[in-house]
Amino acid sequence: MHMTDPTKPALPPFNRHAFERMIRLTAILDQWFQPTIEGVDNIPAQGGALLVTNHGNFGLDLAVLIGLIHERAGRVIRSLGDRVVFATPVVRDLARTMGVIEGQPAATVALLQDDQLVLVYPGGAKEALSSPEDAYRLQWEGSRGFIRTALRAQKPIIPVAGIGNEELYVQLVSKDRVRESRIGRFVSGLLGEKYVTPIYMGLGVIPFPTELHYIIGEPIHLPYGPEAADDEKIVAELHRQVTETTQQLIYQGLDDREKAGTDTVADSGTATHSSS
Repeated sequence: MHMTDPTKPALPPFNRHAFERMIRLTAILDQWFQPTIEGVDNIPAQGGALLVTNHGNFGLDLAVLIGLIHERAGRVIRSLGDRVVFATPVVRDLARTMGVIEGQPAATVALLQDDQLVLVYPGGAKEALSSPEDAYRLQWEGSRGFIRTALRAQKPIIPVAGIGNEELYVQLVSKDRVRESRIGRFVSGLLGEKYVTPIYMGLGVIPFPTELHYIIGEPIHLPYGPEAADDEKIVAELHRQVTETTQQLIYQGLDDREKAGTDTVADSGTATHSSS
């Protein structure tokens, strides 16, 4: 008779067929965002790993990133979601179909030890709703739980840079100004200050057709045992290493995009000049 180990948390439920059906449905987003990805070879063919990345506007590009990795690497990504994602039945059901789980450390460790890939946005709501001047600046200062999780699971961390995902909307009214309003005070009292949302503009409620690009960095293997998760000095050093590595990937992506744009303009100018 098969016995379940009572000391280990049960794996969050997952329906592979429903997930793949949702991936096919959300593939329509590719026509809007024209996504590209590099560094897919850094995704292991098997085995668990914790992917960390910068948070775009509202996390709307999550389905795009999950779909790209599933298509190119053949791996399923389980993503951690904020508690507000699971607050309403419709959003909760959609998130679960996409393989999203509520961010509980024990469940995340269980998934990693089950050799699954898990994606986390360490910046959370703070990064997703940040001001335009903070775009592409990681705000992971108070988030070290993902380091402890990787240590306890004894799995590598894979940095991922998202380019374009912080430009899906234009911020019209800052979070600070909204916080001072009646609705802002209501949201702050009900859910917490970090969930006060700025006012954005897109094409109505539809995001702008920003081209999305992702860079997957090399896995960062943690040279410590699971007991290091309780060592604040080690956790802090690993946190600094992972944050700096991910930030450099983002800067690389932004620089590459700027150079590509400059080259396009230069090529266009040359062509025009030649034809005149």
